[in-house]
Amino acid sequence: MEERKMTIFGVGLKIFKPTIIYGLAALIITLIFPRIFLMTFLPSAAFNILGGMLLGIGIAFLFISGVTVKKAVAEQRLETTGTFSIVRNPLYFAWIAFIFTGSAIATQAWLLFGMCGIAYYKFLHHIPEEENMLEEAFGKEYLEYKKQVPSIVPNLKEFL
Repeated sequence: MEERKMTIFGVGLKIFKPTIIYGLAALIITLIFPRIFLMTFLPSAAFNILGGMLLGIGIAFLFISGVTVKKAVAEQRLETTGTFSIVRNPLYFAWIAFIFTGSAIATQAWLLFGMCGIAYYKFLHHIPEEENMLEEAFGKEYLEYKKQVPSIVPNLKEFL
């Protein structure tokens, strides 16, 4: 059996490659047909502020989670604290919930919301590969963690 090595990227490239290709195509289409594909129901400043806020939250979430997971991978341990106590895949969550959404809003290009759907679909398709590697590496510890913490959508009841 081939040994698989965990990296900080996980299955991210499989998820984001088609998502980014779609995003670039959506931007080009929006630039060619702005009257059809630009959101104009609010002033541009409102879109910029809301999109910027989401992007800021997403970037902070990515940075915090990225530093944490990089350290955990280097130490070959399972990370279950911080953002990883809220959701098992905080990096993917940050991209889908904040970065792609914020990008669509800030650019006013409603077609970019499709990036969230594509990334989520690819996530559901590819995350079992990453989870299998984590189960092999951490066994019962990961299975217990998996039972307690949601995969991609945080349980908001815990915060209310």
